[in-house]
Amino acid sequence: MKLNGKMMVAVVMVLGALGAAGCNRANDAGDAAVAPEENPATAPVDSASTSTTPGVAQDFFGFRGSFGPRYYAPHAPPAARYEVFGRAPSARHFWAPGYYRWNGREFGWVGGGWQLRLDGFEYIAPRWVNRFGRHEYIPGHWVRR
Repeated sequence: MKLNGKMMVAVVMVLGALGAAGCNRANDAGDAAVAPEENPATAPVDSASTSTTPGVAQDFFGFRGSFGPRYYAPHAPPAARYEVFGRAPSARHFWAPGYYRWNGREFGWVGGGWQLRLDGFEYIAPRWVNRFGRHEYIPGHWVRR
């Protein structure tokens, strides 16, 4: 079989296009850890915390004693959305703000909601922090007041 110049150009262009497109495997998104959906009812309680100022020492480097998985995103999440939360259902409720959750491919907004207070504790909402150039997810948790 004899290949002419036009046929060679067509074959090279097809191979080049396939190489440039890359290989989209279905499990590419599954390689990165996915941040879990959270709410104050499932958040861990840091009963060892004795700080009288919430969010200062124990909050700067995250929840003390959290040796679980760490979640990272390749870039920072968008700015937090403005949420209209109205009036609390009762004096025992507080507003747990929404946050961005990394699903392995993109950020998705998890809306906030009214939650019951845990007596003697303050809820620290989940958030993203930039540590050493990486965007790390810090899960929500309760700290003793």
